[in-house]
Formats: sequence, C-alpha cells, structure tokens
Amino acid sequence: MILMSEKDTRFSSKRRLVQAVLTATLASNLLVLADGSAPAAPQARAHAQVTTPAAATARVQTRDDRLALQTLNDIVQGNFTMATAHFDATMRKQLPPDALAKAWNAYQDQFGRYQSHANPKDTAFGKFTVVSVPLRMEHQPGEFRASFNKDGTIAGLFLLKPGVPIS
Repeated sequence: MILMSEKDTRFSSKRRLVQAVLTATLASNLLVLADGSAPAAPQARAHAQVTTPAAATARVQTRDDRLALQTLNDIVQGNFTMATAHFDATMRKQLPPDALAKAWNAYQDQFGRYQSHANPKDTAFGKFTVVSVPLRMEHQPGEFRASFNKDGTIAGLFLLKPGVPIS
C-alpha cells in the first residue's frame, strides 16, 4: 500500500496483487520502526475534511470512479470498515480495516496529512480497471490507486508516490 516498487505493482495475478499489498503494509510498519518510533496501535488523527474540486465531482462518470472516491473519502474520514466494504473476498481477508488504518497512518507520517485530491483517471489493465487519484498531501504529493474487478469489487488498493507506472 505504500510506495511500492515497479515490480511490486504488477497485476499479473490476483495472488501476486494481494501479496504486494501485504508486503507493502508490512514494509510501512517497518519504516515506522526503522524511523526510531515505537510500534503502537494506529495513531489517532484528526479527521480531515475531504475537499473535492468542483470539476472532479462533475467529471466523475463511471461506477469505478465513484467507488474509488467514496473509498478514499472513507479512508480520509477514518471509517476503515466502510472503506473495506467493497473489497473482494481476497482483499477482505488480506487487508482488514485495522491494517488499512495502520497503512494510512504510516502514509500520512511520510507524506503529511491529506489536503485534497484531483480528478480520477481510469486505465484498463488486463481484467482490471485501475482508478488513479492524485492526492495533495501536506508535505508532498501522493496517489491513491484502486483496481476493480469487472463486478465492481476492489481487487487492489495502493497508496503511492506519484508517477509509479501501472505495470
């Protein structure tokens, strides 16, 4: 979920995708430890107000765009149970709400607090539709990315630095 390498973001199989999410989640926890911080429960964060540019709201047309933005909104608001509600069965098992909360907190530790986001961009990739949403974070830009199965369930969720290619 955090700053994945090009190799780790390949969607060659669902199993590899889930392994990449788990690896990134574990890596995010290790980053906190390497930083000298003590491992602890997810830190409490003030809930950020989601600010969507008017153009982004008007432009959202696909089901996947709407669901990606709703999932991002739920994450930003700290509602991790709702954020995981549209995960497919594999994602629900591999990335429960508490793990998503830890990953989001680790991402904010590195990029700063969420400020706003821009228009989503859809990319077809094999059997997935990948929705990328540029993030404006307090310290540096980021990117929220969700991959969708044909049935509209979320097959992958990534918190990235901008520009990581879909491969």
